[in-house]
Amino acid sequence: MDFKQLETFVAAVDEGSFSNAAERLQLSQSMVTIHIRNLEAELGTRLLNRTTRSMELSADGRTFYTYAKQMLKLNRDSIFALSRANGDEKCVNVLTTPYISRYYLTDRAVGFHAMHPEVTFNIITTSSSDLHNRLKSEEAEFAFCAMKPMNEAYAVRHTETASLVVITPDAPRFRQIGEGPFPKALFGEEPLITRSGASTLQQEFLRWSKLNIPDTKLRVVAAVDDTETIKRLVIAGVGIAVISEAAVRQEVGDGRLLAFALEDAMPYHLYFAYKKKYLSPEQAAFRDYVLEGARSD
Repeated sequence: MDFKQLETFVAAVDEGSFSNAAERLQLSQSMVTIHIRNLEAELGTRLLNRTTRSMELSADGRTFYTYAKQMLKLNRDSIFALSRANGDEKCVNVLTTPYISRYYLTDRAVGFHAMHPEVTFNIITTSSSDLHNRLKSEEAEFAFCAMKPMNEAYAVRHTETASLVVITPDAPRFRQIGEGPFPKALFGEEPLITRSGASTLQQEFLRWSKLNIPDTKLRVVAAVDDTETIKRLVIAGVGIAVISEAAVRQEVGDGRLLAFALEDAMPYHLYFAYKKKYLSPEQAAFRDYVLEGARSD
């Protein structure tokens, strides 16, 4: 038994297929099959039950999966402890947008830092279009973005989906809406705070408006390119706004804002891109941390 076999087995379980495991580990699918078959032969038991359409852990596989992850963690921790890698190799460089950095990346960085405090982060925030241009020059090992990167140097995984919601002040006329979607007729009546830039969210709201309320004249009272400012304006009663649910969870939870589904809107997607070529042990650990978290969500 070797660590490549353990890593391949864990990746196959985490990714749900041999093909995805192959992409994650930069192996051929046939090599993934060989590693797992050799591991099963050495252990004398079947770990995965596979058909042409599905794959699931056997009873022994479920037991062994827990130990395999522990062995991989112990191996990685020992590498970290003995590593003579320079500072660049212990740095996780991430390209993202300010919006994604604040509402999606921060929790992941905090969680990973708690496990590996010796690793540093270099989070580079930029516009969505510039992010994709900078990926072409491979400026960072990782990227979080709302548009799927098309770059052969990076593997890409969809990690999260968030719905768009209409946020309003916590006022009686809005509380009476209940738990249903936000009434489309109110878009012509309520003052609206919109975005001044051409963000992915703004483009989706414009698309939604043309399809669902084409004859409605929107009462735009402010155009703002900062999410926190938009939320403060809505709390103050200046108007309503359309935003990702991830950006308002705290304010909705503590009762400062109300949030209603935007019926028939396309969800907001988050993609994680990571370099296919060499990653240091610390960088590979961050990749696996994000991918495992995406699978459990």
